[in-house]
Amino acid sequence: ERFFRAYRTKLAEGAPGPWLAGMTLDPSLVAEAWCHQRGYVCFIQELWGRDVAAGEKIGAAYIVGFFDSVAEMETVYDGYRGARAIAVSEAGYTVK
Repeated sequence: ERFFRAYRTKLAEGAPGPWLAGMTLDPSLVAEAWCHQRGYVCFIQELWGRDVAAGEKIGAAYIVGFFDSVAEMETVYDGYRGARAIAVSEAGYTVK
């Protein structure tokens, strides 16, 4: 239904902090994914799960950022669910 990879940060005093999340807006594009923390947080994923011909373009649309709760992630995600591309111009951006 949704595709998130997220890490809960810790505040200086050790209390739970905000979530750092990477969300793929069309989960059907993801073939495999994982994340790790080794002094930094790394989100890794493979798209499509098939061979790609020379010159062929692949990609996906993502939201990456800090969130106060899983519910907030779900709300933001659902507003853009299914998008496969983000077009950026001087006027701003559109999600397609």
